[in-house]
Amino acid sequence: MPKFPRRERNLIKNIVANLTIKRISDQEIIKVIFNQTSKTISDKSLRYIRQSIKRESFKWYKTMREGEYEYIHEFKERINEILDLQRKVHEILDDEENKHNPQIRLNAISELHKLSITLSNLYDVAPTIIGVGPNATISTASQTKTSSTETTESDIIV
Repeated sequence: MPKFPRRERNLIKNIVANLTIKRISDQEIIKVIFNQTSKTISDKSLRYIRQSIKRESFKWYKTMREGEYEYIHEFKERINEILDLQRKVHEILDDEENKHNPQIRLNAISELHKLSITLSNLYDVAPTIIGVGPNATISTASQTKTSSTETTESDIIV
């Protein structure tokens, strides 16, 4: 792939990943890249980008699998972040200055609703992330070490 600025490189990778998932043909992907960046890439460059995406995905997957507790910690931090945002929105709603401003109250209620949905979604996937429930994917530490050595790059499909 020719040298592109980092921003364009990321855009091109995102285009390739999203359109490949949708089973769009290579020629169509190249056209979309040209339409969005005004630059042309070859079929060889497209294959290189796909391999790059596959390598990056595998590296990320392997890191998450080996550092399962760090991943759980980050997941918990996202939940705490949503809870903090909800507290701030409640403070806006409870503020005396905003009690008589319907626009601020309406926006705050709307944001609170979005945060509640996000939090609900996080709680829905939490059992899977932390390794409890019927869809749990994280195993004990000894099993994880054994399993992570068996995972190969060819196991990841992009």
